[in-house]
Amino acid sequence: MENSVIVRNLYKSFPKDIKKSSYVSIIEDVSIEIKSGEFVTFFGPNGCGKTTFLNVLSGLLPPDEGEILIQGKNPGTTKIGYIFQNFPETLFPWRKNIDNIAFPLELKGMSKVERYKNVIELERSLGIEIDNGLYPYKLSSGQQQLVAIARALIDQPYVLLMDEPFNALDFQTRVFVEDKILDIWEKTKTTILFVSHDIDESIYLADRVVFFTKMPAKIACIMEVNLPRPRHQQMMTSKEFFSLRSKAIEIFRKVMER
Repeated sequence: MENSVIVRNLYKSFPKDIKKSSYVSIIEDVSIEIKSGEFVTFFGPNGCGKTTFLNVLSGLLPPDEGEILIQGKNPGTTKIGYIFQNFPETLFPWRKNIDNIAFPLELKGMSKVERYKNVIELERSLGIEIDNGLYPYKLSSGQQQLVAIARALIDQPYVLLMDEPFNALDFQTRVFVEDKILDIWEKTKTTILFVSHDIDESIYLADRVVFFTKMPAKIACIMEVNLPRPRHQQMMTSKEFFSLRSKAIEIFRKVMER
């Protein structure tokens, strides 16, 4: 299986003051290879640089040093989907759901008829049920999340970046959306890089969990998750899951002691 994402010796820092006379290091010497179709979660202390890592991968921020290749290309020249932490704020309240989802196709100059056809086909193929004629603010938080996910997938990105997207959801909705994103991933096999602050979620979703150190972020450990797929919530009560959870907690404890 070919690598979808290759990161080599990545460094990123930000100015410490407005004069830019000094800098604070955010990411230091991060290297990782992610296979095409892999689901990888990233877990680490608050403020360690996880979001910055995704922003650099997406091309929103330039790296100070290092190389990033997505499908063998620079991030700015390939298709990347990105779902942010504050996903409701990224939806256009004046546009109906179908127009929110179709927005990336509109930017490409596709006709409205073709855009709408693509949206309906995507929703049907992924089993997403959304009232396309409503506005986002008329939907529940879970339905808004599905709109954001559908919009990120409508242009068939090579990689989908997700930055703690379920934080604002209540438990019931979170469980539903976790299983929905797994169902969508099983159907599309899109490479997903998912930042989480929840260790159970990190394990449940992933093929591998990447643990970051405290800032500046370095890779402390990469844990393989050998739970069978497709996944279901009952797995989180299994001995295998608890074994992985115990291992993950021990890794994180060591990270925090460094």
